[in-house]
Amino acid sequence: MIPYNVIQTLIINILRVFLVRQMMELFLSGDDTEGRKTQLGFLAYYLVTAAAYAAFGVSLFYEVCNYLGMAGLTTLYRCPWKRRLWTSLAIFSTDLACFLAVYFAYPQKSLAFGPAIPTLLFLICVTVISHISDPADGREDSLDKRQLCILLSIPAASILILCVLLYGGLEGTEALLICAATLMVNLCVFYLYHLMAENYKNLRENDLYRQQTYAYQNQLEVIMESQGRMKALRHDMKNHILALQALLQKRDWEEADRYLSDMQDFMSNPAEYVATGDDTVDSLLNYKLQRAKEVLNEVEAKISIPEKLMLHSFDLNVVLGNLLDNAVEAARQTGEKRLKVSLKLEKGVLFLCVQNSCRGIAEGKVGRLESTKADPSAHGIGLENVRKIVEKYHGDMELSCENHRMQVDAILYVKEM
Repeated sequence: MIPYNVIQTLIINILRVFLVRQMMELFLSGDDTEGRKTQLGFLAYYLVTAAAYAAFGVSLFYEVCNYLGMAGLTTLYRCPWKRRLWTSLAIFSTDLACFLAVYFAYPQKSLAFGPAIPTLLFLICVTVISHISDPADGREDSLDKRQLCILLSIPAASILILCVLLYGGLEGTEALLICAATLMVNLCVFYLYHLMAENYKNLRENDLYRQQTYAYQNQLEVIMESQGRMKALRHDMKNHILALQALLQKRDWEEADRYLSDMQDFMSNPAEYVATGDDTVDSLLNYKLQRAKEVLNEVEAKISIPEKLMLHSFDLNVVLGNLLDNAVEAARQTGEKRLKVSLKLEKGVLFLCVQNSCRGIAEGKVGRLESTKADPSAHGIGLENVRKIVEKYHGDMELSCENHRMQVDAILYVKEM
């Protein structure tokens, strides 16, 4: 017959593993296509930790298995390694602090309690942390090296302190107070991380709004230039009509056609690449394409969308802004220096294609691009933001490279007016 304490440990460990998964999902972005793989991973983690605890109790071997299991579970999530490392350390230190707090509070009864009371305390901590964690749509890799070192040092130091308490022979009220203070510090670091993520998100939004302001200013200049050309043409319209009548009376069709072409060229504004009637699209694309024309040899845009597009302007800025910035940056480093943009709406589906010349990228589908920026830590954030917006509109995005040309294809499902 299986002893009662073993049954208790197995049941309580189910709740603990569930809480570990809940904490990971608060800070890591999962991939729905890997759902079965994730479940198998947590099942393996449950079996290993339950077996280690049943065989060795709270020991160095058990704690090593516990942390390595948590670190392994973080690899099941689609996140940068910095976030995974910090998450595994923070969860492990919180879990260890919860156990030692109960252990030093009731040293004689801790074995009788088993993992029940520590898991209950862990549940309280997870509940508190879930109210201060960052939202799912704001989980970017927002840590630079200095911030990463600060955040990693806190749980790492906590783990070191807790291990000294556990294996150094310190007991009594002092050990309990140190353990409780360590647990509070670990809870505070989650709030610190939340503040840093919020600050990064605000900075990113301010940068996007600033770019949008520049785009609107550029569009205003484009409109004023076009209106000036229309005003000049209208002022001389009587003379143009008389000239065309004279050419038609002489049946000089070629010269009349040439004269009309000259009028059309005069009306064309070289700074106006796009004129859909949608102020957001026109301002953003005209601004980005005009900047691209300054550094590239060939810039082509084919835009076919209605005046009113049921797409949030902020989301559109994220998608078009990031894709065009990345494309221009990559194209300007090549000899061809070519950029092509296509955007069209058909039956509620928005098709976006950005193609640019590139170098140093393997042929075929591309998963993650290598950074060519001065700050590699900032690379990839833009594409991840674009993916999130695409997923928000239940769409899909694919990156591919062929004949030294990088192509990004994205579809978004939007409503037509």
